[in-house]
Amino acid sequence: MSFIKTYATIVLSLGLFAAADPAKCALLVNNGDFQNLTGLTNQGGGWYSGVPTGWTGYTGAPGFNVIDYSSGNTAANLQTLSFTAAPFTPLYQSIGSVTSTATITLDFAVLALNANPFGVGAAIYNAVPGGDPSTTWTTLVTGSYTTGGFKTLQAIDVPANTPLAVGFWRYAGSPGIDNVSVTAIPEPSTYFALLMLGATGLMARVAHRNRRQ
Repeated sequence: MSFIKTYATIVLSLGLFAAADPAKCALLVNNGDFQNLTGLTNQGGGWYSGVPTGWTGYTGAPGFNVIDYSSGNTAANLQTLSFTAAPFTPLYQSIGSVTSTATITLDFAVLALNANPFGVGAAIYNAVPGGDPSTTWTTLVTGSYTTGGFKTLQAIDVPANTPLAVGFWRYAGSPGIDNVSVTAIPEPSTYFALLMLGATGLMARVAHRNRRQ
């Protein structure tokens, strides 16, 4: 077998196995851009009341919960949708689990909804089914943010089949969040396993060719 054919076979084998790896696609944030306004009430001035579709949040302060801040771009107002006193209630949702050990990356944008200083907390949770952030859930990683812009939070070496959730809360000022997304990348050991599978496929093909000659 020529070098080119050998190389092509390895690449193809790895590509097929990597594409099939559910760790890259098992997680889903519902309504991470807050564009789905179903069930919300238009308050005027770009504001909507109610908890955004797909999310669970604090419901004790109905009113200015979601804002259209830029020609159709909407964000969640953590000042009204989260609550840091007992029972602690972030704006949160479950996002699924991965089938192999992975690094979980949470990306989101932080906005200042007024000119005052603000503080945002974010977390990736081990989300025990039937629980919530104030009872049975445990944090895998947390972050604090006092400036606007795009942010990233990572949980490393998350075991396979860990139920996952993300949450956000306000601890100062009037911050908002937008463009929430999550990705999962298998750990290097998983890639090594894929490489070995690709090499095994190559060896089987060569052995079959040799038997035919």
